[in-house]
Amino acid sequence: MNDVLSLACLVALAVLPLVVLGLRAARPKLMPWWAVFLIVVGLGWGLVFVSAMLSETANGGAGHVFALFFGWAFVLIWFAPWLLVYAAIQYFRRRHASRNA
Repeated sequence: MNDVLSLACLVALAVLPLVVLGLRAARPKLMPWWAVFLIVVGLGWGLVFVSAMLSETANGGAGHVFALFFGWAFVLIWFAPWLLVYAAIQYFRRRHASRNA
């Protein structure tokens, strides 16, 4: 059961940047960049830590210590490529909009 919950946390972490950046694209004034980073890093760190704690109960070890101190870095490494994809999409949207205007 803990493995399923741990996997669910990791799936939520995988989807989190897509959801937050989607909200940012839909409502940029309601979702400023500081809120994007705060939500992704804060919630992502929590998901990494919970996933590590759940997998620790089944397997043993000290992975939760890594997740506690460096989970935020793992989240930022996962978030960086999604920021590049978001920037590319916004660039092409603006370029397309300026051509049609």
